[in-house]
Amino acid sequence: MSRLDLDTVGIYLQEIARFPMLKPEEEIVYGRQVQEFIAVECHKDDLRQQLQREPTQTEFTAHTNKTEAQLVQIQKLGKRAKQKMITANLRLVVAVAKKYQWSNLDFLDLVQEGTIGLQTGVEKFDPNRGYKFSTYAYWWIRQAIMRAIAEKSRTVRLPFHLSEKFIQIRKVQREGSIPIWQKQRR
Repeated sequence: MSRLDLDTVGIYLQEIARFPMLKPEEEIVYGRQVQEFIAVECHKDDLRQQLQREPTQTEFTAHTNKTEAQLVQIQKLGKRAKQKMITANLRLVVAVAKKYQWSNLDFLDLVQEGTIGLQTGVEKFDPNRGYKFSTYAYWWIRQAIMRAIAEKSRTVRLPFHLSEKFIQIRKVQREGSIPIWQKQRR
């Protein structure tokens, strides 16, 4: 990394350190607000497809059985909750990205891809299942980073499933054994 890259990373790390971690209760409340927001957006998309045009506010409120004020409140709270969940977990993205610094991608590119995975995790998180958000989001962050490495680090792009196979082969070569899940298939 060049000196400029190190300065940029340092500034980024200082910025994300300002955001406090979420308490478990906040994760649940924000997760439910995001779910409600996404449900409203799905209703809007469904109505848009039915009408084959952008629905008016009156049509949308009739379709969702909510008042215009309720819809505005749901959208406002949902967007804010999503933003808070993302900013509070950017340190998790950095922690995961550090594990993949061996790849050909720049560290900040890994962080960016991980943040995209974090956004997906926020949107798909179901707080009613009882999992901590960080446990759930870790998988989405890791998945986004791995996919980016597979797609962007090679001169010739290979399908993701082949890239995963190459990673497994290298792991077997290093460790000298077959992964447990493959042993169970036999």
